[in-house]
Amino acid sequence: MTQTTKIEEGKRVFVNRTLNLNAIKLVGFDMDYTTVTYNVPAFEELVHTLVLEKLIKERGYPSEISQLKFDPQFIVRGLVLDVELGNILKVNCFGYVKRSSHGTKFLTYEEQRKAYRAPAIDLMDSRYYIVHTLFSLAEVGLFAQLVTMFDSLKNPQSYRQIFNDIRACVDDVHQEGTMKTTVIKHPEKYLIRDEGIVEALKKLKRNGKKLALITNSDYDYSKSAMNYCFFPYLDQPWQDLFDIIIVASNKPAFFQGNARFLKVDRQAGYLSNFYEPLRWGGIYQGGNARTFEKDLGLNPSEILYLGDHLYGDVVTLKEAIGWRTGLIVQELEQEVQGLVESLETQSQLFNKMIEKEKLEDRMYELKEQLVATKDTAENKKIDKERDSIRDKLEKYDDELRHLITAEQKNTNPYWGEIMRAGIEESRFAPLVERYACIYTSNVANLRFYSPFKYFRPSRRLLAHDPHPLRDLSHADE
Repeated sequence: MTQTTKIEEGKRVFVNRTLNLNAIKLVGFDMDYTTVTYNVPAFEELVHTLVLEKLIKERGYPSEISQLKFDPQFIVRGLVLDVELGNILKVNCFGYVKRSSHGTKFLTYEEQRKAYRAPAIDLMDSRYYIVHTLFSLAEVGLFAQLVTMFDSLKNPQSYRQIFNDIRACVDDVHQEGTMKTTVIKHPEKYLIRDEGIVEALKKLKRNGKKLALITNSDYDYSKSAMNYCFFPYLDQPWQDLFDIIIVASNKPAFFQGNARFLKVDRQAGYLSNFYEPLRWGGIYQGGNARTFEKDLGLNPSEILYLGDHLYGDVVTLKEAIGWRTGLIVQELEQEVQGLVESLETQSQLFNKMIEKEKLEDRMYELKEQLVATKDTAENKKIDKERDSIRDKLEKYDDELRHLITAEQKNTNPYWGEIMRAGIEESRFAPLVERYACIYTSNVANLRFYSPFKYFRPSRRLLAHDPHPLRDLSHADE
């Protein structure tokens, strides 16, 4: 594909900060949900099932919970879990709760206002757990289901204890290897082969970029998953595509600490101590980013790292060592395409809001006139106009509801857009803007761009910036 070929909106690379790929010497990648793509509904359903089994067998939960079915749409990335009240929250960039559910039951505006009276919630409080990654969908969805179930049975439970039990079981499922064994046994069910990812990496390599795989997964699992996803599209072992491989890296501690590296035997996966610098072509376990930079002769600004975990792959990395960052937001492809398809609806919605605002401004003027005048006849005339405006506003509100429903038909049916909370940015969005130099829905999208591309951000509209539609709407004032 040439640089002049039009790229589908959902497959674009979005830019928050100027990034000159010509200055990048090494491009690093996470594995899970980055170079290896999962069938999210199937994989999270597996986690949901395994955790339910553990809760029943090891934590004494009633067998009836085994009937709970995983809902792949109920939880999205960026939501906040309140483990004290058993609530799921959609929070805007200022920390205000914009939408919420208690368990799986959505709260009314009054119920929400009663639960969260403070102007904004403190997300540093231990009562809040944030959904940073797709790996959290099953556990948070299960928490919501159990809250609803125990409430309906009139069987009071500590919501925090339910959450702690689920978290412990999720950790056990990961550590015991049951989940990974199942994935590797049936990779066609849980993993998605994507030739575009391999093509993107080959293009970078062909044009002189060093490639690194830095993953928290162990070598045995990484080898199996990468073999399945990469083998059909390579004429060499996948290990040879990368210039250096780091497994069991323990991110985000990899970016913050000073743990030692161990050498990994490529064939058997055995670990051994070593006492020389890291070498290109090597496979290692653990370690730390500063030794990685020093031994390979790289400056932080010469490394671009892409991963899917907002905190573990992007925020901590940027704050600790200053590598250039890319976030993979798998959900964006469908969401952005839906936004493109609803552009006409968005335009209608914008214009309706402008018209509604003009009517509201007229209502304020009339209210001022009522306060100022003592003339009964004049008051009746004002009241008549106000009643007429109220009728129009009610009609506008009804039309706006229909337009909003139409606009959101391609987003999550429960929570809407991942980066918006109503008309404001969600809490997720400013973190992406601040810490991710670029973001995109899939590593494969890099193949549409030159490895020497100079990415520049678009000019963002501020509240005081002239806006073409708004300027047009006020042209007659």
